Amino acid sequence: MSQVLEHCTNCGAPLTAGADGRIRECTHCGARLQIGIDGEQIAAGLALDLSDIDAFMRQLATALRHGFAEKAKVMHDGVRVIHIELDLGKDMFVAKRDGGTVVGQHKKMVRGVALKTAILALDAWVAALAKAISIHANENARVAQVLSQLRVD
Repeated sequence: MSQVLEHCTNCGAPLTAGADGRIRECTHCGARLQIGIDGEQIAAGLALDLSDIDAFMRQLATALRHGFAEKAKVMHDGVRVIHIELDLGKDMFVAKRDGGTVVGQHKKMVRGVALKTAILALDAWVAALAKAISIHANENARVAQVLSQLRVD
């Protein structure tokens, strides 16, 4: 059952979440309201543990494989996740192990070619990733539906 989130500005009846997580539907008059998804919501939904490299890479790989199977690449060294890529078209995000740390890269892409690569601190990289995913989700209802179901425990 959908959770009541707000009240309709048209008639005052309760609004419930639609199937894609971005649409609120009036239970009385049928009015629909589209809600934007922001990067902070996505970052909180990912629930990534930045203090534990193994947990971080494992949780991120699981979330991206679940939500972006065709856009995410995950590489292992047998047991550990060592490299993750998420290709969102104009933006590519890479997280890779470098000794005991993770290096986060954000690449600006044009026609499959990286024009600019920035190396970011892990917390800044996660924030940039979440923001790019939110922009992608707000442009793509299918991705928004996946994100509405995405929760890493």
